[in-house]
Amino acid sequence: MTAVAERAGRTAPRRLARRPRAALRTVHVLLAVAWTGASLVMLVLPVAVLLRGGDAGFAVAVMGTVGNGMIPFLAVGTVLSGAALGLGTAWGLFRYRWVVAKTVLALAVIVSSVALTTGWVDTAAAGDRSVLPLLVAASVLHQVMLLGATVLSVEKPGGRLSRQRLTGNRMVA
Repeated sequence: MTAVAERAGRTAPRRLARRPRAALRTVHVLLAVAWTGASLVMLVLPVAVLLRGGDAGFAVAVMGTVGNGMIPFLAVGTVLSGAALGLGTAWGLFRYRWVVAKTVLALAVIVSSVALTTGWVDTAAAGDRSVLPLLVAASVLHQVMLLGATVLSVEKPGGRLSRQRLTGNRMVA
């Protein structure tokens, strides 16, 4: 038990042992890198179609496979492994600004992918090339958000959230 937990009369939260923590961190990083790479594919393919002109059939089919098949698995795996790391380490889920910001970015990419990108890929598959610039714009935004989350993981800026903000109680410091 930590000294702070003893003084407060609470038990210290359980933390992952070194090897399971390292394994989970490795899985999280691999999933995040794969998600970022798959998102990059979703940027390169519509750009290639727009630049080359011609038939978009193959590119749209690959976008459908990557966007509707691989990315959801990678995104959910990244978020779940990140949540498990937060719960199993001293970083927590809501203790540090960078963790919260990273989670918000990941969820924003997921929501925008489900709400917009999936429909645009289906529209492009039906032969409407007018959505390709929208797919490029969404993919650029996704890349910025995912790379931003990566920078947050490395730099860990912003410090700790205060207990006062978390509890809403003005008496707790």
